[in-house]
Amino acid sequence: MKRAGILQAFCLLFCASPAAAAEDDGQAWGAILVQGPIKGDLVFWAEGQARASDDASRLGQVLIRPAIGVRLAHNTIAHLGYAYVHTDPANGTATNEHRIWEQLSFPIIRNGRGLYIWGRSRIEQRVFEGRNDTGWRLRQFVRAQLPLRRGGKLSGVIFTEGFYATNSTDWGARAGMDQLRTFVGLSIPVSKQVNLEPGYLNQTIFRRGPDRTNHVASINLMARL
Repeated sequence: MKRAGILQAFCLLFCASPAAAAEDDGQAWGAILVQGPIKGDLVFWAEGQARASDDASRLGQVLIRPAIGVRLAHNTIAHLGYAYVHTDPANGTATNEHRIWEQLSFPIIRNGRGLYIWGRSRIEQRVFEGRNDTGWRLRQFVRAQLPLRRGGKLSGVIFTEGFYATNSTDWGARAGMDQLRTFVGLSIPVSKQVNLEPGYLNQTIFRRGPDRTNHVASINLMARL
């Protein structure tokens, strides 16, 4: 299969979104993720995100997510981390969320033509200040990356991530499918260790009422030390 055909196949697989939602918003998300060694097989993860909502007119959410991990194999890492999430909706009450999370990242496919597909399985324990219940959520992430031309440094990136809540809570979580995110963009090398990844992210949030779809201009800075 030609390189363009592979990218088209991934688009058809990963970019298909659920039926049109009744509510839409234009957003802008920016993130910085730094990963690197500590000592031996011990590694760290440091991530920060800012998300502008309401047609990208205001800061609606800030997320800070550090973790430590252990390298189990060359490209397989287990992490244990914490996340702080501050959410400030335009027509609601601001919330502070604390998460403990565990994840395993692992390679799926890597070939000589530069195609690399890897996965990440994450479990989150979510607690909101002022509420009693702990929400458990599963997240499965699959990402594909392929150089746009053989031997080139510029790559196309596609990923999808499904979120599944295992229980309902007093702060509004509902057991079942929570949301789906799909991203299409580019991986642009800034240096040997730093990549910039701009693109479009579609986020569908499944709710008791009408579902919500966010159309996100996304840009991520990824650094491996």
